[in-house]
Amino acid sequence: MDNEMANPMATEGTPQTLPSPKSAGSGNATAGSRQYSGLTVLEEEDFISTNVPLSGRVEEEGHGYFHWEIDNWTQLPDRVISKTFTVAGHDWDILLFPRGNGVNDTVSLYVEYKPKDAGEDWHVCAMFGLAMSNAEDPTLFKNSVSHHRFTAEESDWGFTRFVELRHVMTPDADSRALLEKGRVRISAFLRVIKDPLGVLWHNFHNYNSRKHTGFVGLRNQGATCYMNSLLQSLYFTTEFRNAVYQIPTENDDPKRSVALALQRVFYNLQDSDEAVDTTELTKSFGWDSLESFMQHDVQEFNRVLQDNLETKMKGTVVDGAMARLFEGKMKSYIRCVNVDYESSRVENYYDISLNVKGCATLRDSFANYCEVEMLDGENKYQAEGFGLQDARKGVIFESFPPVLQLQLKRFEYDFQRDAMVKINDRHEFPPTIDLGEFLADDADRSQPWTYALHGVLVHSGDLHGGHYFGLLRPTAEDRWYRFDDDRVVPVARDEVFEEYYGGEFPQPAQPATAVPGMRTRPNSKRFTNAYMLVYIRESLRDKVLGGEAAAPAHLLRRVQEDRAEEARRQREKAELAHTLAVKVVSDKQFAQHQSFDLSYFDQRQPASNPLFEERMPRDMTVRDFAAHYAERTGCALGSFRLWTMVGRVNKTVRCEVPLVGAALDMTLAQVLESRMPRWTDMRLYCETCPEDGPEDFLDEKPPLRTNLIHAKFFDPETFTMRGLGSLYARNTQMVQEIMPKLRAMAGLPPDTPIVLYEEVKPSLIEPIVLTLNFRQAEIQTGDIICFQIEPSDTSVPRVPDFFDSVQHRISVSFVPHPTRADDERTASGASSPDAEPLTITTSSKTPYDNVAQLVADHLGMSDPLKLRFYTVSPTGQPRQPVRRTPTTTLAEMLPSAMFMQPSLNNKGLHEYTVMYERLEVDIVQIENMRTIRVTFVGRTMRDEHQLEVLVPKDSSAQALMEATYSKIEQLLRTQQRSAAGGSAVPPKPFSLRFYVVGYHRVLFELNGSEHMNLGTPGVSDVVAELCTSDDTTAEDAMMDTAEDRPSKNVEVFHFYRDLSHAHSVPFLFPIYQNEPWRDTWTRLQRRLGMGEKELKNLGVVCGPVGATELRRCRVVQGTVSTDRSDSPAMDQNITPSATPPPPSAASLSAGDVEMEGSRAASAVSSDNNSSPATTTDDSVCLWDLLEQQQQRENELAEQRIESKDEEDQKKGLDVAGFIGLHHVDRASRHRNLHHERAIRILN
Repeated sequence: MDNEMANPMATEGTPQTLPSPKSAGSGNATAGSRQYSGLTVLEEEDFISTNVPLSGRVEEEGHGYFHWEIDNWTQLPDRVISKTFTVAGHDWDILLFPRGNGVNDTVSLYVEYKPKDAGEDWHVCAMFGLAMSNAEDPTLFKNSVSHHRFTAEESDWGFTRFVELRHVMTPDADSRALLEKGRVRISAFLRVIKDPLGVLWHNFHNYNSRKHTGFVGLRNQGATCYMNSLLQSLYFTTEFRNAVYQIPTENDDPKRSVALALQRVFYNLQDSDEAVDTTELTKSFGWDSLESFMQHDVQEFNRVLQDNLETKMKGTVVDGAMARLFEGKMKSYIRCVNVDYESSRVENYYDISLNVKGCATLRDSFANYCEVEMLDGENKYQAEGFGLQDARKGVIFESFPPVLQLQLKRFEYDFQRDAMVKINDRHEFPPTIDLGEFLADDADRSQPWTYALHGVLVHSGDLHGGHYFGLLRPTAEDRWYRFDDDRVVPVARDEVFEEYYGGEFPQPAQPATAVPGMRTRPNSKRFTNAYMLVYIRESLRDKVLGGEAAAPAHLLRRVQEDRAEEARRQREKAELAHTLAVKVVSDKQFAQHQSFDLSYFDQRQPASNPLFEERMPRDMTVRDFAAHYAERTGCALGSFRLWTMVGRVNKTVRCEVPLVGAALDMTLAQVLESRMPRWTDMRLYCETCPEDGPEDFLDEKPPLRTNLIHAKFFDPETFTMRGLGSLYARNTQMVQEIMPKLRAMAGLPPDTPIVLYEEVKPSLIEPIVLTLNFRQAEIQTGDIICFQIEPSDTSVPRVPDFFDSVQHRISVSFVPHPTRADDERTASGASSPDAEPLTITTSSKTPYDNVAQLVADHLGMSDPLKLRFYTVSPTGQPRQPVRRTPTTTLAEMLPSAMFMQPSLNNKGLHEYTVMYERLEVDIVQIENMRTIRVTFVGRTMRDEHQLEVLVPKDSSAQALMEATYSKIEQLLRTQQRSAAGGSAVPPKPFSLRFYVVGYHRVLFELNGSEHMNLGTPGVSDVVAELCTSDDTTAEDAMMDTAEDRPSKNVEVFHFYRDLSHAHSVPFLFPIYQNEPWRDTWTRLQRRLGMGEKELKNLGVVCGPVGATELRRCRVVQGTVSTDRSDSPAMDQNITPSATPPPPSAASLSAGDVEMEGSRAASAVSSDNNSSPATTTDDSVCLWDLLEQQQQRENELAEQRIESKDEEDQKKGLDVAGFIGLHHVDRASRHRNLHHERAIRILN
């Protein structure tokens, strides 16, 4: 508000400044109008301590008060300013609106700060109270309290509705009025508050993170705050940033290279003054815009990012940088108590998942992690050479990485609720922690293992929605900042180490007047708490955080180019605001136009017939534009005139009025706004002067009631339309009178009979009655007359036929079905016509059989009925096949316009894609057949192919087996031809074994006599397994002694967490008597065809036939997890009802068992509940294990009733048991989730 002189009728008191108290008190600021009868406004210290108490953790610079005595209220102007007073070295005044500030019948009061410096970058924080009291009785007053951050934009603050005027002037029943004899006292009580961080009570309008903190944030794409907080943490790890900069990315595609995208993000965080965009980074992950609004787990994202970078670093100067920074080592051991035997393995980890529930501090979580479990009683350990022994099982760390990332398990599965819940329990983490006590005895202790906290990633919310932000300490200095997406603000150290521990909010103090036993408000949990902690080893902190990472030169060049391009786009955007697009059609374009109207003014206009189109200044006059148009087109300036064109209700674009006379001095913007307000571009028609026209023909408007008519001539022989130009006709003139003119324009003999049509709109082409005049025929300026020589035969196309063809004319590309492309190649290896798609321009009304014939001719097929067509989805995938009926047309092969907007080709036609499939039988016979999906697996389970086999509906399984054999033979021939360099090679003899799979478990083997009712498609499938010529599996043939030992088949399947959560393709696998597990595992590895990294993440269990629970199985190797602990990806300001992502890959809980032979990709946490399975070693024979388990099952058979469904499923399957492969890798977990989602949909 503007400063004004205080009213001379008001008198000011003497301001006083009081010393600051030694310690700040606590209390809550209040707002509202109150009246007190005991305390007086003249008892300043008591009044300010009672009504303006310090709240929270704020401290004051000083406090003071000021009394303003007003003697003549009724003579005050509408706005009055008090005398300036000083509190804590700052100048203030009071603003009074005695009759209200925009609100009638109220008193408005404000406190205004008077800056001594005229600059704009200043602020003062203050808590204040304003009181209005009786001048003679200070115990009668009204007051209100507030606090504010005073800035140049908001230099005053107070109460617009401080008190109603009637309450000031009218006394109460038992007290006097505040205003008596025109006198009243207004008092101000202020506390000036310290703002050490500079953001106290900040509204963050126009907040500049770089200016206030030296750092910038990252923009949130909708649900990417989990990513932003992690990226900021990694960015401030200077050694990591330097390693990322040294990854060679000069030749990488910026849209596909994660490393290059991350380099750009890091450089922009260093150099940019604004929040950095991460769209390019998420696109490099392969995410679309939708996935940016989906939840992802920060721990999972961290692992995926590190794996990608680690792969990119291999073979470079920074090879191994990820391991040096983030990798530690831990040892899982089982140590016998009574004998000298220990089984252990050392594994690497990149992060550690720690329990929160039941652990009050971070040290408690580490102690819980390393807690030793006793294996005794029924759970004894099978020690090699010693039998069953009492043993201790545990985990000990051999080393910790320089940068230690700790995941706090805030999300767990509640078995009582049968749902995921968030653990909001209090969990304290210290500024520093010594982890030496959790290291093995032989660990390197040359330097202390003390770690300092440098990052806290916080999750605010619950299971169904929330937000991530990071509290980071960028340097060794103890200064913390809150990185909340695009905003970076400093925070106090106390906030980091108290606000985000979790637990309950503190209970307010019990009032002195409280009645004993009075009900108190229940405590509420803090839903904002730490989720991930980042500690850095103190002895290596200078190396990890020190130095400045230099961006590579090619990155600087790319960023500069991008910024230059962005600046150019901004300039163009600014220019667009001052220009408009002008499009002009002349008779030249009209003559070549083969569709509706004079031409198209959008993308439908063919590239071969372009219009004049330029962006012109909005303030350019029509006269100047006409001169510019004449210069650009080479026309004489006086040889044409321009007409405005308008869009009619029937969606046609026609001429309206000529731009002559005064219109020539109008600006283009004025013409657009007055004649074409619905368009953003200006559309004009250029009319040229006829040869016989007068000299001043183009200078004036056409005579009154004279219409400009355009003419088109249709040639049925060439099936083309030609624009002839325009002519004028009077309203009273008969239509037949222009026929000689039309014949002359078309170059026809004078006696040629012609028939006329009016082009009303695309779907309405009407014949014109020649005996009517133009007014009766409703033909006006801008209308189009189409004519042709009168046909002598009904088979000759007419004008309506031409426009019907134009309306439905499309361009269609026929491409082979992607999953059938290999099957459609010729056996000789010659190039197939399928390699080149067939593109035709035809009508969408073309019958199905005609379309099939066109494609068959292109492919060289004699029978078009052996083709089947598919519509294509917006993502380019085939949909359901098109059904052939007598009325089916090409339009039914196209996707619905509701789901897909087709593109336009250079001829202005809509482009579509239709997929075709070659059939072995014609499409008529297919109606009596059914399609069965067969999964073919070769010599390894990775050699997997999906086949669709057609068999008669009433046939037996033998027909399926024969048809599948034929398809596989063709597939193998193609593979062998490719391996031989393209030469034809006959496939070697082979045999197949068939079995039916349901929900990723083997149900029974097929022998050929079964009926084809194989269950629900997608749930029950058929698997064809490649065998050798002697009817043993390919894996069996690798064993030299396979025929010398008895063998049994076992079922092998993949699962995650629980046996019911199976995924991938199961198979049958032989085991041999007296074969040690190490040999069985070697054969099984070859059969699986997995890489070393995947095998490290496998846990192996074995069980008897019919076992459905893990507790009835036995762990043979690796780690089996049933942990349900999840981590949130709750960014969801957008989707609050979303569910959390899948759990951490390496978490362990009740029922976990560990053995030699595999190691997890990251550290695991284990609860110490009893483990139901028993461990073994690699010398045990799987044959014996299964026999023992089956014997135990038989003993318990009388106590357990197997379900009929289970018995039916295993009917016909002769196996000795099963091997379950438990996956803890990310890919397997995602496959499992997709499987579960599919089952829910099917159910």
